[in-house]
Amino acid sequence: MKQACPLEMAVSLTAALAILTSVGMAHEDDPKLQDRQSPIGTTAWRKAVDPPMPRGMFDADGEIEMVSWIPLGEFQGNPSTGSDCWGYTSPSGREYALFTHEAGTAVVEITDPDNASIVAEINGPNSLWRDIKVFEHRAYAVSEGGSGIQVINLTNVDLGLVTLEGTVTSGGTAATHNIVLNEDSGFLYRCGGGGNGLRIYDLNANPVNPPHVADWTDRYVHDAQVITWPDDGGQWAGREIAFCCAGYNNGWGETGLTILDVTNKSNIVELSHLQHSNNNYSHQGWLSEDLQYFYLNDELDEQNTGSQTTTRIIDVSNLAAPFQAGTCTSGMNSVDHNLYINGNMMYQANYQSGVRIFDISNRLSPVQVSWFDTYPEGDSAAFNGLWSVYPYFPSGTLIGSDLERGLFVWRLEPPAMSVELLGETPDQLTPAGGDSFDIRVTFAEGVALDADESVLSWADSNGTHQSQLQVISQGNPTVLRALFGASHCGDVVEYHARVAADTGDASAIGHGSAVSADSMDTALDVDFQNSAGWQTSGDATDGQWGVGVPVDCGRGDPPSDFDGSGACALTDNSSASGCNSDVDGGTTVLTSPSIDAAAGGVLSYARWLDNTYGASPSEDSMYVDISDDGGATWTQLEQVGPSGPEASGGWYEVEFDLAGISGYSPSDMTRLRFTVGDLNAGSVVEAAVDAITISSIECDDEACPGDLDGNGMVDVNDILTAVAGFGDEYSVEDILAVLGAFGSDC
Repeated sequence: MKQACPLEMAVSLTAALAILTSVGMAHEDDPKLQDRQSPIGTTAWRKAVDPPMPRGMFDADGEIEMVSWIPLGEFQGNPSTGSDCWGYTSPSGREYALFTHEAGTAVVEITDPDNASIVAEINGPNSLWRDIKVFEHRAYAVSEGGSGIQVINLTNVDLGLVTLEGTVTSGGTAATHNIVLNEDSGFLYRCGGGGNGLRIYDLNANPVNPPHVADWTDRYVHDAQVITWPDDGGQWAGREIAFCCAGYNNGWGETGLTILDVTNKSNIVELSHLQHSNNNYSHQGWLSEDLQYFYLNDELDEQNTGSQTTTRIIDVSNLAAPFQAGTCTSGMNSVDHNLYINGNMMYQANYQSGVRIFDISNRLSPVQVSWFDTYPEGDSAAFNGLWSVYPYFPSGTLIGSDLERGLFVWRLEPPAMSVELLGETPDQLTPAGGDSFDIRVTFAEGVALDADESVLSWADSNGTHQSQLQVISQGNPTVLRALFGASHCGDVVEYHARVAADTGDASAIGHGSAVSADSMDTALDVDFQNSAGWQTSGDATDGQWGVGVPVDCGRGDPPSDFDGSGACALTDNSSASGCNSDVDGGTTVLTSPSIDAAAGGVLSYARWLDNTYGASPSEDSMYVDISDDGGATWTQLEQVGPSGPEASGGWYEVEFDLAGISGYSPSDMTRLRFTVGDLNAGSVVEAAVDAITISSIECDDEACPGDLDGNGMVDVNDILTAVAGFGDEYSVEDILAVLGAFGSDC
């Protein structure tokens, strides 16, 4: 939220000043400060190049698809919060998201929305509140942290060049709450900041250092939309009209919609002021494109009165006498924050319930048609999750800015193609090559395959390799075959296929990992149909490890096992007490019996951790350890959590080369240990483990004469291998064999 709290939420003046000092001129007593959580720590995800999101990561409905996600940790300055967003389309047609966060403003290219990339960043004063708008080829950024108006030049953004061109400090306090631009008139409006109403600047006179030409101070203005009324022959034709979410006493008193005629900056006229129903704090709103209705968000009615998420629909057909004509709701309990309208669609950023999209063809009866929840932890009236959206890119791409999770990029229209696997992907590869899997592609009308860009990529210790996908069944759908070439025996090979359309759209599919081996021997295969020898220990007062079929209580526990056998190991698997079961009051430890892993090989297992529910989310972790001496000493394999997508539910399968684990040697006294703790009051922690295997690898001496490194081809790497091992492992005969077969595949 971006304003002072109601009196019943206020703290003492001394405490308020302490809070403000810590964040730099923040809005006094704002609940957004009180609800702060740690940012989700993970790496960027892009549909075109990364594995699919795990099951249960985010919920969505309708024709909306997340195609890129850039978390806060990817941005300069490692910001702890995200804030607003806007968009810019360059003269070339390339599209850019302007994402603001605690430390500044980021410019992210989303021309290919499936592969969003950060282009540049502009530092700013640290602030939870930052807002940005665009005029021609410049962006203008403001914050409650000060620095006035930052002028950011986007002229050469296609070349990767973005510069801070200037800073405007005229107009009183350097703090600003929101910024509004009328692109038709060329006037910029600073909203709020230090209790202000509107501060007005003329970009036509000087876009780099615009003069401060007027103020309107009758009420505090939290946010606004300013338009030039179209030449419709009516009373307001050609007039510049401001629709302000405003009120007295920093927006609290008589909060509602104020309509101003700001055409004459030296004589601004208030046309009307309407206090909407159940008014707690008039926050933001937007006009329908026919200019008949203004859709308004009240940011505190849900939290203060327990109402559902409610949008007021205000009839503004008579600017001098607006009235509330209706309301609409998503049916959730979350706080509505920012909304924008494009055509007959309304896009709402509603904090914990994410983006909500309404069809407003019937202006008084909006229908929710799609949604994407960026905050899977809950849907309460608290200030976490999605801050804003921007729906005006010519391509139809939608972006959203999230307090804890950064920048989201969505596609709203049906994709150019859909892809699906036919059968299973391999978990073992023949070193000489020849393994494959098939993909079925169904194209939208007018779309075709881009064969040159449709490839299988795999990586081993010799580097990354590619082969073009083979068409084995032409038509719509088309069936493609991903065919592996040679790989280095003994390696865990990572791979994925990329299917591209002639529209430029691409989709990554078939992500997996496989062991390159001539043969494998399974030393361990645990699906928890039989858990003999596995031990449970720890001091947790409730929620100890057990084995069974998941109950699925819907509060972070897995809905099913991983491998389809029916059972897995999992923490408190009980529906007792209304499914209010999880790890409580300490740690629970699951330890394997001794395993004969002396031959080495690859350890794999699937794990589940969700710690995002409860009053203290994202604070507890899962630890996985391995021992080579029967449990006398332990080596940590990984820590999962306390934050990030892998601690937010979903099954994740991981693999380790036993010979490559520092501090561990393959042994016939190998043991595994899985530890989960509930060390914070109010935490809800659920964990599970399944499909544990250890497979040893057998490699033939050589794939063929001269192939010394076993990658299935004789090349310069084999010469280097022979030279490096000459006199020890290799001889003159080996070098001659390499030269004799040089350039050949096995």
